Amino acid sequence: MSTPLPALLLSVACSPPISPRLACPSCRQALQEKSYRRHLAFCAPDLLDPEGWAAGDCAVVQRHCSRLHRPGSATARALELRFGFGGKPAVTSQQRLAAEMGWTNRRTRDTIAKFLHAIPPVSEPSDRLQVLYEDASMLVVNKPAGVGVTPEHRWRGGSVLNWVMWHLSRDAAPPQDGRGRGGGGGQRRRGRGGRGGRRTPAPAPEPRPCHRLDLNTSGALVFAKTPEAASALMSQFESRRVRKAYAALCTAPPGESLVEGEICRVDGVQHCERRVCGPGESGQAARTSLVVVADSAAGGEAGSAGGGGG
Repeated sequence: MSTPLPALLLSVACSPPISPRLACPSCRQALQEKSYRRHLAFCAPDLLDPEGWAAGDCAVVQRHCSRLHRPGSATARALELRFGFGGKPAVTSQQRLAAEMGWTNRRTRDTIAKFLHAIPPVSEPSDRLQVLYEDASMLVVNKPAGVGVTPEHRWRGGSVLNWVMWHLSRDAAPPQDGRGRGGGGGQRRRGRGGRGGRRTPAPAPEPRPCHRLDLNTSGALVFAKTPEAASALMSQFESRRVRKAYAALCTAPPGESLVEGEICRVDGVQHCERRVCGPGESGQAARTSLVVVADSAAGGEAGSAGGGGG
């Protein structure tokens, strides 16, 4: 039996709006707008940011291709064709690359994504890194204001994570013999037939930040050294079993109070910055207890210390 016309019109009018979709310029996969940039970062970084690619990202990718894959192997050849190493024109279309390699589109896409995910963030030395605590599972550092927890781009540095990568890479470096070579450290790559290839250095562990501090906030920042430690520590932050205290200078302190509400990301900025959500917006729940510790108008006398944040 056919649907009455008024009911049909009502069902169409009440249907949820269709989110706009974009197509990846390399693999042609349909994407939501919010996931477009992240997808391209691990599929077509050269098309996402051509200027950054020419300025240094290409060199990073080429260096890791040489380190991870034997020259002449099928994967190395596919990556050389895709990204145009050595000044060759890049094959930006994954369908065309699959045809040249004799692979399926799925294998081509997965090979490129797996390789790009395997490139770790760059390690960057800094005399601003201050280690507060360290053991075999975790590392606590003092994050300075004005420096992000993670980089805006994993291959370019400029964050506390990159400093921590350098700190841990020094601890993981193989011992040096008298000829300046690792004395037994690293991994031996093998070609076909079991023949030994060149020796590559063992990868440094990639730390994971267990929580976030805003760009302009300084304080203790916890990194996990192992997946097991990351799971245990992050679950404690998520379940609010970790008490966080912040100190702030205020021109008009609100006095002792409890603030509850939702916070949203600030749009239009590259770094992560939070704000109180406006009417009709939904965000992450936050609960903060405010306590006045000292008041300059009262001669700087200290009150009851405390305070916490969600």
